Amino acid sequence: MYIIVGAVLALLAFATAAGIASLPFIQGSTTGIKIVVASHDIRARTVISASDLTFANFSPAPPQAFSAIKDVSGKGARVDIPAGAPVTANLIAQAGDILASSDIAYLPIPGGWVAVTVPTSEQEGVGGYIQNGDRINMLATINTSAFGQSPGKPVVLTVFHDVAVLRAGPAGTQSNSSQQSTGAVTSSLTLLMTTCDAEFLDWLLNNSQLKYELESYTNYQSLPTQPYDKCPSVLAAKGVGPKDVDTRWSFTAH
Repeated sequence: MYIIVGAVLALLAFATAAGIASLPFIQGSTTGIKIVVASHDIRARTVISASDLTFANFSPAPPQAFSAIKDVSGKGARVDIPAGAPVTANLIAQAGDILASSDIAYLPIPGGWVAVTVPTSEQEGVGGYIQNGDRINMLATINTSAFGQSPGKPVVLTVFHDVAVLRAGPAGTQSNSSQQSTGAVTSSLTLLMTTCDAEFLDWLLNNSQLKYELESYTNYQSLPTQPYDKCPSVLAAKGVGPKDVDTRWSFTAH
């Protein structure tokens, strides 16, 4: 009986070892090819530094992997790269290039939100540096006579903060890096907003002068994934007028 039990256990141990050895892809092992991986989560559109990278062994190594940190350091992440994931050539770009993921057939609009398009130019749109995936602040210059104040006075206020830019330019245009290299500046920005904010924005577009500020990528907030509780539906907007705008931002109080 002992001999039989021992033989069975030996066979099981041999089968287990053979199965592990036959696995085609083992990450983080001490064997295989040493390649560059993310040392922590790297956010899209950030410039990658040497401290963001480390090495790990992969067998086999994924296509377009790098074996030297210097080949990746200074590049920009096109998409989010999770910790421990190989940094491959298709995930990075030159830091000055567009770092957002390539165009897709639909805009990434979460439920309860809408996309709106605003005009832009070199002067109001930060010289054309606003790109897909950026965040902007919006400044409105308006004369308070629009709210019935007499005499009126010009007032400048930041009316929207951290607005996500879904697209810079119309669908089908070339990337911003190509536009910049040829001297062209896009004429429109497509933004992510609640339908309630979209009504305020439309009023401001018709009654004020708007300019945009480009935020540092270090200040970007996470994109929404759920409806906004103060405007939970695309049916929540009820219309706005001068009184609503002044109540919200207090232009006449400045």
